[in-house]
Amino acid sequence: MAVRTARSPSLRIKCAAALLALTDERGDRLIPHEHSKAMSADQIISLFQFDHHPIRAEAGGPTEPWNLDPRLIPEHRIKTAKKDAPEIAKIRRVAAAEEDFRRRLLTPKDQREPRRSRWPKRKMRGR
Repeated sequence: MAVRTARSPSLRIKCAAALLALTDERGDRLIPHEHSKAMSADQIISLFQFDHHPIRAEAGGPTEPWNLDPRLIPEHRIKTAKKDAPEIAKIRRVAAAEEDFRRRLLTPKDQREPRRSRWPKRKMRGR
């Protein structure tokens, strides 16, 4: 009688098992055990999105394991709308302002446009 050896689980199954081990703040599993038994590894993985945290992709964050947090899709959408979108907009505003500053600084002085004040000129009221 031949001895049957168990095959090592695939990386997809290991990833699904790791995602099933995630818990919320109270210690409850994100996906209940009874639900997970009826799901395939692909179905479990499809419930999650990977969030770039702490260094977001727009700020040059790498796609490395230490910079990715798995989040359930609804939770990730809320975080993106409330936290990430405003921070991304700020990154873009600051980058545009820095680019404008660099462009003005590298332009020779005699070719620069005079910088306009955002405050209009007013006549001084005197005596």
